Amino acid sequence: MAEQSKEWIDEHTLRVMTHNSGSFTFTLGCVPDEALLKRIDDAQSRFNKTPTVPQIIDQIQEKVLVSSVHSTDTIEGGEFSEEETSNILKTTPKEVQKSAEKRLFNLKDALLWVNKHRNPKLEPTQGKPFLLGSITHLHTLVSQGLDEGHNPVGEFRDNKPGQVTHVGNKDSGGTYRPPKSLKDIEYLLQAWIEWLNAPAIINQHVIIRASLAHYYFELIHPFWDGNGRTGRLVEMLIYEQSGYQLSSSAIWQYYQKNILEYFTLFNYCRQKGKAKEAIPNQLFIDFTMEGMLQTINSLHDQCNEMIGFLLYQGNLNIAKFNKVISERQFNVIMVMMTFNKLYSSAELLRTPQIKALYSNLVQRTFYRDIASLIDKGYLLEEDGKLKLTI
Repeated sequence: MAEQSKEWIDEHTLRVMTHNSGSFTFTLGCVPDEALLKRIDDAQSRFNKTPTVPQIIDQIQEKVLVSSVHSTDTIEGGEFSEEETSNILKTTPKEVQKSAEKRLFNLKDALLWVNKHRNPKLEPTQGKPFLLGSITHLHTLVSQGLDEGHNPVGEFRDNKPGQVTHVGNKDSGGTYRPPKSLKDIEYLLQAWIEWLNAPAIINQHVIIRASLAHYYFELIHPFWDGNGRTGRLVEMLIYEQSGYQLSSSAIWQYYQKNILEYFTLFNYCRQKGKAKEAIPNQLFIDFTMEGMLQTINSLHDQCNEMIGFLLYQGNLNIAKFNKVISERQFNVIMVMMTFNKLYSSAELLRTPQIKALYSNLVQRTFYRDIASLIDKGYLLEEDGKLKLTI
């Protein structure tokens, strides 16, 4: 049996020898693309300065919360669509009976807990010390009250003799056996914390530090279940501590959409590290940087759409007040806003709300109202479908 030991190879690299699981190496293992990181920082900075209009902030936060819960749950085999996830989270925990639904509320609670640690300032190269207690607390939040077999909340694994834990599958680069004894897992987590908080790592760009924290946490795989959910929350917490607001969890949708690449890269980089290649983590970092840029740009687009919607709604109210459009025309647009669908004129007329609105009028009045709304720029007709000019 080997003696446990730790050795700093250089300022970025900590090598650890465990009792039963061989050696582990925590290392930077990449050459960051500084120009791309600057672009991502600029995008995040602009997003953080989004006008603090309550309707916009509340909507985007709620949208990101639902999307993040759905994405991380789906990655772990969750059964609900994003719409179903939203509807479940609008109920109360007391109404929930299924363990799968309870899991969504647990994830929501964990996300809200991480949000309490949000740094209002964008400080991408000034990391905050990470605490070991945050791991057990996050695992407790995501796992409490669930029927997931043997998965004591907040407790690390201690495999019995002959009991093997497998991670991954052949479709995502093969399987991996993480350390199995509690003594090794605890020692590795202490080393992981030491490495994560070392000066040369804590002041790395937050995208590098957060993604590597997530990557190495999954290799240690300290819990019986919930490691993926907990690891992404660890990553989120590090992002939030450096001012990466909302993109910190919104990136999970990118992971979900690219799930095969996401899982495969864990194994690919692990194998590169095992072969002692110079920059084993490069592809995982590149993947994360591209995902973060896409994520922040998507958040910008959503905010701009919401701002456009508010401006459109304001102009519409003014037009009604000044009798530029009639009360009836105003209500037509309100119906279209409510359903947020594209209709042909004939389809729109057949909806119960519009039929009721024009019940005492001839059909040509409806078509004349639609033509007037198009002429005045409140509606647009494309490929036979009506859309709002937001």
